[in-house]
Amino acid sequence: MPLDGYSSLCEERQPGIVSRDAKGRREHRALNMDACLVTQYRIDGDVIRDASICCDFLVMNDDRRDAYLIELKGSDIDHALDLLEATAARFQTELREYRVRYRLVCSRVKTQAMHSTKYKKFMKKHKADKAFICKENQIEEMI
Repeated sequence: MPLDGYSSLCEERQPGIVSRDAKGRREHRALNMDACLVTQYRIDGDVIRDASICCDFLVMNDDRRDAYLIELKGSDIDHALDLLEATAARFQTELREYRVRYRLVCSRVKTQAMHSTKYKKFMKKHKADKAFICKENQIEEMI
């Protein structure tokens, strides 16, 4: 179910949904080859306008009941994980019927960040069924 009171940034059955940062360096590409009912929202600045911490985008596949929380970040991975978790908590009611998937696209991944306790705990908590993916510069996936 789309977020009530907000308009989707994409068409209902759009074949490709791109979530891109302002400078266009980092992006998430969601490929909707099965023409599923999809919606896309810019969370930071559009849906959430206050000073709360939140991720950048939410892409929802209503037919498959998948919700993708997307954070486009520089290199501060620990902070990005905080943003993803805060957004999931804030939209817990709206996303209760969805499998929440976390996507982190960063400009560079520091080795020490990948070995941090916070990152390891997040990976362990969300390792099932590709629930968490972290890549540099771009993620492209079928949704």
